[in-house]
Amino acid sequence: MPEIIWVLLLLLLPVAAASGWYVRGSHAADVNQAPPIHSDYLRGIHYLVNDESDQAIESFVRVLEVNDDTVDMHLALGSLFRRQGEVDRALRVHENLVARPNLNTTHRNQARYELAQDYLRAGVLDRAENLFRELAEQNVFLERTMAGLVSIYEQERDWPRAIEVTRQLGRVRGYSLRPVIAQYCCELAEQARDDGAYDDMRNYLRQARNSYRGCVRASLLRGELAEHDDDPRLAIRIYKQVVKQDREFVSEILQPVRRCYERLDEMRLYGLYLRELMDVVDVVQPHVAYACLLHDGGRTDEAIAHLSKYLQRKANWIGFHQLLDLTSSDTGSGLSGPLDSLRLSLGRMLEQQAVYLCSHCGFSGRYLHWQCPRCRQWNSVAPIADIQPAP
Repeated sequence: MPEIIWVLLLLLLPVAAASGWYVRGSHAADVNQAPPIHSDYLRGIHYLVNDESDQAIESFVRVLEVNDDTVDMHLALGSLFRRQGEVDRALRVHENLVARPNLNTTHRNQARYELAQDYLRAGVLDRAENLFRELAEQNVFLERTMAGLVSIYEQERDWPRAIEVTRQLGRVRGYSLRPVIAQYCCELAEQARDDGAYDDMRNYLRQARNSYRGCVRASLLRGELAEHDDDPRLAIRIYKQVVKQDREFVSEILQPVRRCYERLDEMRLYGLYLRELMDVVDVVQPHVAYACLLHDGGRTDEAIAHLSKYLQRKANWIGFHQLLDLTSSDTGSGLSGPLDSLRLSLGRMLEQQAVYLCSHCGFSGRYLHWQCPRCRQWNSVAPIADIQPAP
């Protein structure tokens, strides 16, 4: 709050000083005598000194009579309130502007847009939507108002409307937003899956693929659908496409592909595929999966040798922990006390470690969000290849 008050004070100082100087007429008794400063401004200073911030703000706002010369300052003041989380005050400022009958069209539209942003920030989505739609229909601030509508429909999970407006927004911006539209289709596909409507799920995934063939999420869901349809061979082919779409997501397909090969009783082919991945993707996860496959087949010594060779070339804490686990399970060797303590400590660290990272804002977590919870960007979160150092 103090930051708002001082910014407001600096913002209003020139206006308050000017408004305090008035002339009683050309016949004033003493032309050299300065008239008093506006009483509301002095009252605001009094409240400010006594740390009565609410009263100070009200007094300062009264100093600014709304007219063509001060409307920009009112708009700036309302935006300042909103950015500082004072949404109620921002609403009062912008509602007061919109209600003024003498406001010119440009300023009224600016005030309506700011008011829509206030409603959006306050979670009053129906009012924000109405204002954004009115402005969009009048072709006013078109890109920003359509982006506001998209934000509302995302919050409401109204994906059909989000698709419609995002297509229009792409045309306004002059570049494709198909990857985002594909995500909306995937949201609809997941809703259909949860409702048991697999035909609808299949249709939405087809739309996602038509929108953006590089959509990893659509491929993962298509593979899941193929598994549900009891077609593990098709599921394997679909899952393998993920690596071609985005190599960072290789860790997301290892368990599903293994599950499908187990269903077909073709684990040898799974091993061959892992070796192919090792030549294509230089991350530890395929090597760990291959070591686990060797261990499950009773070839623990080979598993240890394989991981050791990889770690000599490229250090990785995830691989090192797996190596310690394999060594601990090998009854022929086992681990000494300190090494076993290291294994347990590293395991606890990995359990708490973030698994996914947003490349846009740096948000990290243990769950895959296709839309970053912090910056609200789509397609920005990807798996982490190893433990991330503390900032």
